[in-house]
Amino acid sequence: MTADSYEKTLKLAVEALELPDSAYEKAVSRYKDLGEWLGRPESSIDVNDPHVFAQGSFALGTAIRPLLEGERYDLDLACKLRQGVTKATHSQYDLKQMVGKELEGYREARQISAPLEEKHRCWRLEYQDGMSFHMDVVPCIPAESGQRQMLNAELENRGMDRFLAKAIADDSVNITDDQAPNYRIKDLNWQLSNPEGYIEWFKSRQRSESSAGMVVARSQVDEMPLYRRKTNLQRCIQLLKRHRDIMFKDDTDPKPISIIITTLAAREYLGGPSISSAMEQILQSLNRFCASDSNEVRNPANPQENFADRWATPEGQWLRLKQNFHAWVRQANIDIPRLGNLVDSTSLAEQLQDKLGVRMSASTLESKVGLAIAAAPVQAPHVHIPQDSPRPWGTK
Repeated sequence: MTADSYEKTLKLAVEALELPDSAYEKAVSRYKDLGEWLGRPESSIDVNDPHVFAQGSFALGTAIRPLLEGERYDLDLACKLRQGVTKATHSQYDLKQMVGKELEGYREARQISAPLEEKHRCWRLEYQDGMSFHMDVVPCIPAESGQRQMLNAELENRGMDRFLAKAIADDSVNITDDQAPNYRIKDLNWQLSNPEGYIEWFKSRQRSESSAGMVVARSQVDEMPLYRRKTNLQRCIQLLKRHRDIMFKDDTDPKPISIIITTLAAREYLGGPSISSAMEQILQSLNRFCASDSNEVRNPANPQENFADRWATPEGQWLRLKQNFHAWVRQANIDIPRLGNLVDSTSLAEQLQDKLGVRMSASTLESKVGLAIAAAPVQAPHVHIPQDSPRPWGTK
């Protein structure tokens, strides 16, 4: 296979995994509808200036089609109350109940049959309207100025551009967690989080791509939704996530989580003119991380948070989370480059389905990638000779 054929193969695979624009648009309409509900005049939290925004793979443009037909999409949201709620006036429990009350009203108004489900840090709505979503809504409030200043200083000390550091620090929030010992009391010690800051950091990594790549000029970037940019970084993350899904399809509990894959892929990314060159760079980065034997994947928007903290817990050690991550990296380094070494479209079709869950016929690959279909093996005609053949007529 030529380098051009390999590039075409990876591009076709990403296109097969990509969500249609209609799915992203449906997701956007969901959270806008929820935001309008929470901010309506009759809302009990309208005076708190609620702001609903997307986080996670939908916001980053790295979402992929569900592995199984009919499986729900995960739409991660946050509901930030920007006025009237502080750690001095409300407990984490108070904030969560305030948001939960309005979410229950929304569920009833939109005739969502599944009950509102409480998770440790969020509320879950099962929304189905032509497309099924898990809508996980995390209640939060803006971080205090002192926290933002400390985070800003830490990011700058780690070498981040001061303008980016300030923009990220300004987005930081405090979230609720019902496992915290101070959950039901008014206390200043709330968990710091920064989903919007992470998106800003990810944007900055995408800008590493040259003008010959997939990103438009910086002056235009901020006006374009992340899911419409489709940089090589995003495409590689989508391929890696699906390879992970296939590898752990029979046991999802120990599979590497997407935020670790996304962070490690973006952290050392320098831009690439093609998907294949970007993938080579990212796989090398993953190899270096595994070789370091580190137990830390720091949140670039909040270095106090370790995305791999679960690896060291008793549950994480029992599930072998670290070992499984390393095993997946080793396998990805075998399976994805191997696609570029195949010489016929029949073998390529088999490998795409086995390793990435992409179903594409050999004839389609022949026309789009340029690989010939493997010739069927020639077999000699089979002649059956009975052991006890009948005697010729007239023979006694």
